[in-house]
Amino acid sequence: MNTPAVLERSPVLATATYEFRMAVRGRVLWICLLPLLGLASLLVLTSPRASGLTSASAKVGVWAVLINVLATAGIGVAMADRVGRVRQLGLADLMAAMPVTYTQRLAGTIAGAMAAALTPVAALMLTVGIVVGVLDADPAAPLWAVLAFCTVIVPGTAALSTFATALGSVVPLAAARVVVVLVWLWATLFSTRIVPLPTVTGTVLSPLGDYVAVGWLHAERIWAGRGRPALVSPQASGMSAAVSLTLLLIITCVLFAATRILAARRS
Repeated sequence: MNTPAVLERSPVLATATYEFRMAVRGRVLWICLLPLLGLASLLVLTSPRASGLTSASAKVGVWAVLINVLATAGIGVAMADRVGRVRQLGLADLMAAMPVTYTQRLAGTIAGAMAAALTPVAALMLTVGIVVGVLDADPAAPLWAVLAFCTVIVPGTAALSTFATALGSVVPLAAARVVVVLVWLWATLFSTRIVPLPTVTGTVLSPLGDYVAVGWLHAERIWAGRGRPALVSPQASGMSAAVSLTLLLIITCVLFAATRILAARRS
């Protein structure tokens, strides 16, 4: 099947495939991601909280949260140049001439680059699930690992990647990358108990994923339910986990719409 036919049948998939290949070949992604994956692994292996857990679901839940808070920041840094890179390479006119809408091209760009970034993360989570399953004699552990990857890591990565893409389309790349990291830390680790600033950390609006990890996987709580105000910081449960995940998906859709507008204006 030739390229025009692929674009006509599935323009988002065709764009995503192209972006996946480009992201895999780039050095920025791996420089930002792999050291953070190693650091997250080291933190889990040396954490007394993680070693004290008894259920397989809780163990993979802790892995997912710590990978999310560290590795996703690196992915966001790498995603900040997704739109600007096309202009820098002089490909803007060529991409505009392709038989796809700008929305389809942007969706494929984000999805393809995200897929490349999440491939080693998925491999690590699956490995964790298999190892935990063998050590705990729990055949369901790999399935818990897949669930943790899909509900804890992927939504947070999608939200930050979309935000990074939007920011990178309107401000200088270096500044965008710094802001992406600061915003991610503000939304996942900077609690009002630590810094005297309003923050979504500990609330159902946080992309940390600990509401899902605690509510669905029974992992150790980090910030879930400890945010302010109390209205958006209920106790972690199955219901509040569903609410948190739904709100994060809505936020991601809003960010994508904003990215679409900003990137189109710059083009």
